[in-house]
Amino acid sequence: MRAADVVTCIFLGALVHSLPAAAAVGPGSAEDASDAYLRGYVVSWLEQTMHLGPERVNVEVRDGVVTLTGLLDSPEEIDRVVTMIGSFAGVVRVINHLEVETGTPRRRWRTWADWRSPSPGRKTVRFPAGDLFAAPFADQKQPRFHTTWQHWRTESGEFDIASVGFGEEFGLVRWPRGNAGDGWQVGISGAVFAIFNLDSPSFDLLNADYIVGFPLSYRSGAWSARFRLFHQSSHLGDEFLLQPQDVQPVPQVTRINLSYEAVELLGSYEHDGGRLYFGSTHIVAIDPSGLGRNRLQVGAEYRGNPVHWRTSRIIAGLDVQAWNETRWDRDASAKAGLMFKSPYGDARSLELLVEYYRGHAPHGQFFPVRVEYFGLGAAYMF
Repeated sequence: MRAADVVTCIFLGALVHSLPAAAAVGPGSAEDASDAYLRGYVVSWLEQTMHLGPERVNVEVRDGVVTLTGLLDSPEEIDRVVTMIGSFAGVVRVINHLEVETGTPRRRWRTWADWRSPSPGRKTVRFPAGDLFAAPFADQKQPRFHTTWQHWRTESGEFDIASVGFGEEFGLVRWPRGNAGDGWQVGISGAVFAIFNLDSPSFDLLNADYIVGFPLSYRSGAWSARFRLFHQSSHLGDEFLLQPQDVQPVPQVTRINLSYEAVELLGSYEHDGGRLYFGSTHIVAIDPSGLGRNRLQVGAEYRGNPVHWRTSRIIAGLDVQAWNETRWDRDASAKAGLMFKSPYGDARSLELLVEYYRGHAPHGQFFPVRVEYFGLGAAYMF
């Protein structure tokens, strides 16, 4: 068995064996948190983050079950309150008796916050926070901000690579339905992914991929899905092309105008911190036109209960893809680490990750190159 296979087996074994251990953290923390302490924590969060005092929301806690009653301004506000409180350590479940307040006097001028939230009784939410479908975080080409050091092994040798990404998904309109967190959402996404050769004299830019897409996401309980129409174009770095004397992890190639438009459909199921997802991508138009047009994708993720200062949790994921252009060879990406997030519901978070990849290089026209690498990095959520 090769060393790479041993590393893969060790990672997968650690991921599987960590599930029951990580899951055990939740019940312990729930038992240790008294109802009085938990109620005070929820009330404090409502006052400091949502600016909702006891005159607006009444909180009762019994055996870890939080009951909320009161009047709020919009369904979106109720959705955020219920979702965030349900994620707190020690909360078994949330009983939602919150209602939308009616008869609020209308102001002549509406603030930005008023405009983006729905009027009482309306079902449309403008510019909603977050998304209904969580993008696979082990997928190398999902929009996100990250900086990562990678150590590559290719036929050309071993190299140190800097990989950076700048990307985000922005919700445009959401139509809530059913339970809190369920509904449909339309958005826009964009990203740039670039890799640099740290072993070259001027840290040569090797490749940059540009992606823009329009996702339609859906959620119903533990099930969620995303349909996305997107465009990707890839561009080789000038230094890579103009300085052939530099030793590179990928062979010198003639530049091609690699770009395509594709449709992607992914579905997922979540249970007790675990998640399975699956789907495919079909390339509608591609240049050069002779390349393969179908890709399959499957993966698993785990997000543990909050640990330490109630702001961090263990996360791990495995993403496997196959493209008919590379004869359905499997490209595997694995990541694991800690996610640090505000206990007050702030959307910002920091992920410190270790990663391993084995397969065809996921960067532009370098896809024929077989690469294996491990890396250390950080991802930033806004």
